[in-house]
Amino acid sequence: MFGASKLPHVAAVCLFILTISAAQSPENQQPAPQQSTAPPPASDSSQQDSSSPPAWYRPSKYNPRKLIKRDGKSANDQLTSDETLERRLTSQLQAHGVLEKDANLQDKCSTFKSLQTCLAAIRAGKSLPIEFACLKWDVTGVKPANVSDACAGPSDRKDMSFRDSVSLLKPDADAREEAAKALKSAHDDIKDAGS
Repeated sequence: MFGASKLPHVAAVCLFILTISAAQSPENQQPAPQQSTAPPPASDSSQQDSSSPPAWYRPSKYNPRKLIKRDGKSANDQLTSDETLERRLTSQLQAHGVLEKDANLQDKCSTFKSLQTCLAAIRAGKSLPIEFACLKWDVTGVKPANVSDACAGPSDRKDMSFRDSVSLLKPDADAREEAAKALKSAHDDIKDAGS
């Protein structure tokens, strides 16, 4: 039935099974301690049945998305609620030559979901050069009134990621690197203006 080469493996498996069954046999069980005469505790609805996971198992506790602090405000809400931030960002971007002297940052950032993405789009528009209205249309999914016909808008009328819109509007650029660079600069702008 078994070849000579498989005999040691079969013997090891049998020995393992015998060891397990011997450990579980009633003779090897220690006697149960004397139980007190107190009535058993009432069954609590918080006790878990055998099909539910153990109490220590909470995968939602370790959700990486919860580790990232997100501000629920849109870019326009952030600028409206903090006039000092808006003033500092506007003067800072104008000093760097990224924002035109007569530009209104609230108008530029309207419909953006995050202030950082808005500032990154403004910066990418200058550095790559890409028309800002085209970037705004792709990233927000909302067509600006002053957008040119040459812009490639989102195909499904939904917003795109910033990197995808850079890739669409400037195919010869390294979209990943340019988007990361613009987002980092925007993050630094917000940090500098907030301090």
